[in-house]
Amino acid sequence: MEPAMKRRVLLATGVIGAAMIAAPALAQKRTKRFRMVLNTSFSGPQSFLLLAQDRGYLAEEGIEIEFTQGGGAYTAAPRMFAADFDFGYGDINSLIEVAAEHPQKAPVGIFALFNASPSTIALNAAGPIRSPKDLEGKTLLGHSSDVALKTFPAFCKVNGVDASKVTIRTFGGGMRAQVETMLGSENVHGVFGYVSTIASAMAEGGKDLNNRLRHLRFSEHVPDLYGSTLMVSRKVLKENREAIASVVRAFNRGLVAAVQTPEAGIDAVMRRAPWNDRPAEMLRLKTTYEIEMAHPDGKRIGIGAIDPARMTRAIALITETNRLKRRPALDEIFMPDFLPPLAERVHSISS
Repeated sequence: MEPAMKRRVLLATGVIGAAMIAAPALAQKRTKRFRMVLNTSFSGPQSFLLLAQDRGYLAEEGIEIEFTQGGGAYTAAPRMFAADFDFGYGDINSLIEVAAEHPQKAPVGIFALFNASPSTIALNAAGPIRSPKDLEGKTLLGHSSDVALKTFPAFCKVNGVDASKVTIRTFGGGMRAQVETMLGSENVHGVFGYVSTIASAMAEGGKDLNNRLRHLRFSEHVPDLYGSTLMVSRKVLKENREAIASVVRAFNRGLVAAVQTPEAGIDAVMRRAPWNDRPAEMLRLKTTYEIEMAHPDGKRIGIGAIDPARMTRAIALITETNRLKRRPALDEIFMPDFLPPLAERVHSISS
């Protein structure tokens, strides 16, 4: 790990040793098997999940998880609900939508990894857009299920942007193709996405175009929003709370390991997707740490937890701007019951 990143990783004293020693013996547990849907195909930011599996942290808890690759973070909560997955990893704002529609059946967040919104609007650095208000009269591209696109109404509300004056076009190609379309057009002015995903896509193949981009980051312009969280089904929540705590403990150990040794995390990704661009995946992971998991709240409450007042404001904002039929209660969206002690969690990845 680079020295600068090491300085940003603040762990409680003895966290590694405590986590390793506390793991219960596999022989004492009967293996419990679960299905889990991911946010996307295998990629750098999932390294903590994959290390928990590869290093036996899940097995030591008596847990076996079958990972199913996802089609985007905003699709994870509805897919988890529709396909009866036990666990899921995806966007918490989408979870708010599902909970508003299906209050008795929606999954619940239990381990919030992205304590800052990962979303952005990528812009041509040579273009005229400098502030959110400059988006009026412009055209933006994005996948129909992109988190940034889906939470753009909240972005507009907070920043006084008239959304009716912004043209949004959906795009079916990959992230790099979207950005290259914008850079080569006078009629397309921005692209929705994650900061980390765009950075990775623009670095693939050795031709890095990130220096041609500027960003309107949601973490700066809509600071109350969170990003991806681990979720559990209502069925497992009702029937197997002990197993939930075991899963969270194992993934927390995976996160500690992934932050301490990011190269090992990328090794875990490449074992499953050897066709991925390794340097691009490392950049994606590093950007995730530096932006999407770097909210100042991490120093106070640790990675995995949420600030109740902030989350309550986020729920109210998404409910209003996405015109949901009801506003879910805080405990419908996130339960802190299964978090390991603060001393065993990553405290902050912020500078």
